[in-house]
Amino acid sequence: MNPPDLVVDRSYMTMKSWKANYTAILIAETMAIGGFSLSMPVIPLFLEEDIGIHDPQTLKIWVGAVQSLPAITLAIFAPIWGHLADIFSRRMMLLRAMFGGALIVSLMFFVQSPWQLLVLRSIQGCFTGTVAAATVLTAGIAPVSHVALALGLLQTGVAVGNSIGPLIGGVIADFFGHRVAFLSTGAVLALAGCIVLKGVEDDVQPQPEKGKKLRFLPDIKPILNAPVLIILMTATFTIQAANSIAAPMLPLFLKELALQGGQVQYIGSSTGLVLGIGAASTAIAAVLVGKYSAGFGYWKTLIGCLFAGAVFTIPQAFVSNMPQLVLFRGIASFFIGGASPVLNAIIAVSIDKEHQGSVYGFNASVSSAGGALGPMIGSAVAMLNYRAVFLAAAGLLGLAGYGTLHRRRQMKKRGITL
Repeated sequence: MNPPDLVVDRSYMTMKSWKANYTAILIAETMAIGGFSLSMPVIPLFLEEDIGIHDPQTLKIWVGAVQSLPAITLAIFAPIWGHLADIFSRRMMLLRAMFGGALIVSLMFFVQSPWQLLVLRSIQGCFTGTVAAATVLTAGIAPVSHVALALGLLQTGVAVGNSIGPLIGGVIADFFGHRVAFLSTGAVLALAGCIVLKGVEDDVQPQPEKGKKLRFLPDIKPILNAPVLIILMTATFTIQAANSIAAPMLPLFLKELALQGGQVQYIGSSTGLVLGIGAASTAIAAVLVGKYSAGFGYWKTLIGCLFAGAVFTIPQAFVSNMPQLVLFRGIASFFIGGASPVLNAIIAVSIDKEHQGSVYGFNASVSSAGGALGPMIGSAVAMLNYRAVFLAAAGLLGLAGYGTLHRRRQMKKRGITL
């Protein structure tokens, strides 16, 4: 049984309809994710070719660190930003993430050492997090009857950005250099921020009463008192860890495949193609899941997607060429991508509006913690070989599916409605 609908006050959306505001959010967030994914996939090649880290083991360690540390800092700051969004303005939080990201990623153009890149990436984690900010804003303005579809379309926008960005970024990196990709990211993020600034109404929340001390740390009680949220956040953590195990090593794995085939050109473009097709598959899944998951059943959809994602991740460890990798990664991405809108929809209809920012902030924190753990696992497993990272990812997805199924059955036996 799915969580009951809640009555949500959206009286602050007066000048524009929620659809007009949502359209601007969707366009801006798609652009922002596309901007981020312009440069992030080329970081392993940037460290190797521009910074000059040629020792394979050292390179793997730096790739893991550069990909993991920003997720750790994001995990720390996401609940704080989510809590402040509930108090002040959710729109303000989205602007902070976009304009902050534009400045920080642009500065990576000037990096001359891996330590400098690591510091900037860590600061990026402190001030960005556009997906969480856009999700909170969307959940706050969409009517309950449309929230699953709205969040599904937002996830589609994220996937479209992830599909287009690596393709463009790979071409930019191959023909203009890796550093130009960082500047391109900054420009796209700044433009996305301008769209939010001009196209989305300010959703100013009630300010704290005078004389009442402002708390910067969010209240964790709404989460501890809701078993369903604990289940979902555990699944979020495991999914994100599994999803981020292989991604940082993908350019290096593709380079290994290319060397076996005697072709080593355009690795950046090849990486962009593989990531782009996987993200496009995720986009299709988000639309379908957002539209049909309520009728089919949120929990059946979630658990089925997790197990199917695990099954189709396993063959990626045994591919011999890029087309095979594209095929299996595309199918796996479809099922993995179908889980996110279901998770967000259940959260949206399970909590009151006053705590949505904090809860989504904690969920983003949990997601980032998983995103931090994944590259660490990937770097360690890659010491054996690159193929083993796919088996590790499949194992985590299977664990997420089993854990969610088991916890759901336990809650139902205890008479807790999910």
